[in-house]
Amino acid sequence: MNLDMDSKVFHDEAVIFTDIEDKIVMLNVENGAYYDFDSIASHIWRKLEKPISVAQLCADLCEEFEVDADSCRANSLEFLDDLMARKLIIAC
Repeated sequence: MNLDMDSKVFHDEAVIFTDIEDKIVMLNVENGAYYDFDSIASHIWRKLEKPISVAQLCADLCEEFEVDADSCRANSLEFLDDLMARKLIIAC
């Protein structure tokens, strides 16, 4: 499934994660895969605690960081599609 700006996403409860020095490390208990995120990816992950639309996520990121809207949309959709493929997030 490819996400679009109207898609709502949140992190899968089957993923165990914790903050270590402002970064997220996680384990997908379903497949045993381990991941660690840089600070920006970790920031996005924290925003996925509750369902949020991709459009709202991008609006928040543009407000919080110096990034243009087009780049934010493209990069966010690519990152979220990757998280979906790895079964770390759920679309609703």
